[in-house]
Amino acid sequence: MNPPQLTGLVTGPTLCSYIETPSLQDHNDIADCNNIATRSADLGHHRYIDPQGWFEEYARTLAFLGWSLYGDAIYTRTQHIVSGSVADFLVQSAHAMNDWRQANAMIDTLDTLKNDHTAMLSFDGETRQGETFQIIPARYDSHGNLTIALHKLELNVDMKKHSFLFWDWEKRSAKIIQRKAFLKLNRSELDRKRALIKKKLDEHLMRRFTLRKNAS
Repeated sequence: MNPPQLTGLVTGPTLCSYIETPSLQDHNDIADCNNIATRSADLGHHRYIDPQGWFEEYARTLAFLGWSLYGDAIYTRTQHIVSGSVADFLVQSAHAMNDWRQANAMIDTLDTLKNDHTAMLSFDGETRQGETFQIIPARYDSHGNLTIALHKLELNVDMKKHSFLFWDWEKRSAKIIQRKAFLKLNRSELDRKRALIKKKLDEHLMRRFTLRKNAS
């Protein structure tokens, strides 16, 4: 029997989706860097009052740890009307970019999250039922570099719901504001920061939930 496939990670206000199964080291590095970047952003900016400042501080901290802007990627701000669930919106957004691998991976990640009630409860609490949260698809590029796409989202609704990702919102009753940045990992730079990373994790470690697809 094959071991359950790793599909993603929930930690703090972030849901990571794995487009292909990462190495254990890369899985841990994603979680550790997110831990430190989230803590840094929380110390510098209010997570809910100043989501843009929070996001920029989060990205700057990742850059310091060895994640560099990928290509000519810049931060953007767009607004979308959600018809249906936020989960459907995430999958449809990947399809709109003609990225079937990301869309399929997002489906697997969301399916495993939906069945992990403890992870979902934590994600609800850390995001105030979607008031502000992050979705981070991760993959390897053609050269074997680990890359991530940061999607910072804010859900604007009249009434908050538990398991907000899967709630079927009435037409035009929900809006999403989205910011993006794309980063690539410089492993050598990250390796030079491992002592600092360990020190920061010893000071503050967030809960993390590994999402796994049931073996068939």
